[in-house]
Amino acid sequence: MEIFREDGHLTEEALAALAQGAALEETARLELAEHLAFCDRCLQRYTELLAETPLLTPGRSCRESLWARVRARTLRLVTNRYAAAAAAVALALTMVWGSRGIELPQRIVLPRPSISQELRTWPAKWNDSLDGAVSGLNDFLNGRETPVQGGMDS
Repeated sequence: MEIFREDGHLTEEALAALAQGAALEETARLELAEHLAFCDRCLQRYTELLAETPLLTPGRSCRESLWARVRARTLRLVTNRYAAAAAAVALALTMVWGSRGIELPQRIVLPRPSISQELRTWPAKWNDSLDGAVSGLNDFLNGRETPVQGGMDS
């Protein structure tokens, strides 16, 4: 049996043998599979041959069992959603009705200095520290005082 035509494509005889499941040599099967893997034209012809063969019908239908599973899953999802919502409502009502007789402690306010008091003393503190820094720098630059090195006085 010839597998390839002169133009390099599969023969009708080879495609028919493959479609009918005829006994072929191992090398012939490998050549057919390799050619069908890259040649779209021969793959299309092979698919058309397969479309003409009768399709197998299953022994039993899975439609009923599939619909039963879909219905059961839908019921379970809906039940879980409503159960979660009912639990949230019950918890909220318990919190609202259960806290009627409870008195909350009064808020304790600690005395804090007012912002105006802080703002009054801030410029004076800042001015004193700036004066100290500038006078220390002036003393150092004028040579009156030597800098401290390594954290020890010289």
